[in-house]
Amino acid sequence: MAEPARPFAIATPHLAATAAGRVAFEAGGNAVDAALAAACALTVVYPHMCAVGGDVMALVHDGRPNAVNGSGRAAGSLPPDAVRGGVAIRGVGSITVPGAVSAWRTLAERWGTLPLARALEGAAALALDGVPVAPALARKLDADPGLVMADSGLQGVFAPGGRVLGEGDLLVQERLGRTLQRLAAHGADDFYRGETAARLIAGLRERGSQLSLADLDAHHADVEPALRRAIGDEDVLTMGPNSQGFSLIQIMAAVDHMELTDPFATEAPMLAAIFRESARDRDRHLADAAAMERPVEELLSQSHIAELAARAAAASADPVARPHADGDTIALVAADGSGLAVSLIQSIYFGFGSGMLEPDTGVLLHNRGACFSADPDSPNALGPGKRPLHTLMPVMLTRGERVRWVAGTMGGHAQAQIHAQMLLRRRAGGDPETAVSSPRFVVGELGIDAGEVCIEEDFAAARAAFEKGGRAPALMPAWNDSAGHAHAIAVRPDGSFDAASDPRADGGAATGP
Repeated sequence: MAEPARPFAIATPHLAATAAGRVAFEAGGNAVDAALAAACALTVVYPHMCAVGGDVMALVHDGRPNAVNGSGRAAGSLPPDAVRGGVAIRGVGSITVPGAVSAWRTLAERWGTLPLARALEGAAALALDGVPVAPALARKLDADPGLVMADSGLQGVFAPGGRVLGEGDLLVQERLGRTLQRLAAHGADDFYRGETAARLIAGLRERGSQLSLADLDAHHADVEPALRRAIGDEDVLTMGPNSQGFSLIQIMAAVDHMELTDPFATEAPMLAAIFRESARDRDRHLADAAAMERPVEELLSQSHIAELAARAAAASADPVARPHADGDTIALVAADGSGLAVSLIQSIYFGFGSGMLEPDTGVLLHNRGACFSADPDSPNALGPGKRPLHTLMPVMLTRGERVRWVAGTMGGHAQAQIHAQMLLRRRAGGDPETAVSSPRFVVGELGIDAGEVCIEEDFAAARAAFEKGGRAPALMPAWNDSAGHAHAIAVRPDGSFDAASDPRADGGAATGP
């Protein structure tokens, strides 16, 4: 195998995906090719977190920052007052158009040097040959076997013979493998207006879905300018609406406004209050970009940051509880010596998404529709053809036009909180390994009291600060899945890379040559 032509780095939550990315680099591919090889592999090896039937958002820096929004929309046939019927959390009513394949195609066509078919064929081989059930997948299967047994499609894949698979068992996904082969042979467009589209919609309509071939045909990924704000001497880059990316910028700006110097110890309760207030803004204002009533620019203004900081100082937050998203997402990061860098996030939202796997295609469907609001007065209210509020938020830092940091994390609504803690670790001098592996806490996002803190048990200094304030946090084990799976690449001044993968996941980082 030929040596890679340039330095590279990749980090993902599963070793097979990291290996697929490395192989793409060694075949002469660039960071986007490697990211796509890893992303396609992850739909096979980490199906409780991502799938062909999910969504993708990505940042690509090619000398300038580009945001790829592959999130799907609700069925166009929904009535204008569909929200009055409630918002489905799982099941067929929670399925919006899957946008992942369209995002892969856009990334490959715009920045790739290897054909997307190569990545799809690699993933198809994993599905057809079978892969050992990863520890994180085994934990999810063990925790919720009823979800698997309730759906014939899921049962046929994850409980063949009536027994739910365990860690190390061989996971074979023949129908998904055939679908990936078909996409490789006929192009990604087949998912939206070809044989795959027809099979998928036929299976979903049999189960009562309102999605149609017209909805798939109308879907496309958008390439937009990244949301960009200066924090200190660097720029933070992330996704604009319908992504919650602005929340990270709010948090970091509020930390600076309040001049926090000890956010992981004595000032941890104040950092938690900032998290609460930013989440409150997100839940009140974020929606499909076309439906937002208060622009992000206003939510990031100096006056609004000062207001948010004042609310945090007064501990006035009263965030609304939401369903617990327990598995939801994968993040991966890649960079190469040409200056190309990628942060890619793909998701099915809850673990196993909608809880429905269409058996003819083998495609597991997400439940991104659960992110719509049931409040008819909310800009994020369920409606025909709308994109829902989205948790996915890839992140980069630049100095000038040079990428310095590439990061992504799993963690549902807590992604901004996790990224903020990683950036604060980096600000304190930490390397990627320190940033992704240090203990974390999250606020109001884990199915506990929405105003409460859940903290990894080894986060002693922050835990002591919360307890001193009279509110003992809820505890979770060290390196817990619920604290997110984060991955990061630092670009050194000489252009070489330092990369790390979260020990909470089953992955790894690779650099070369």
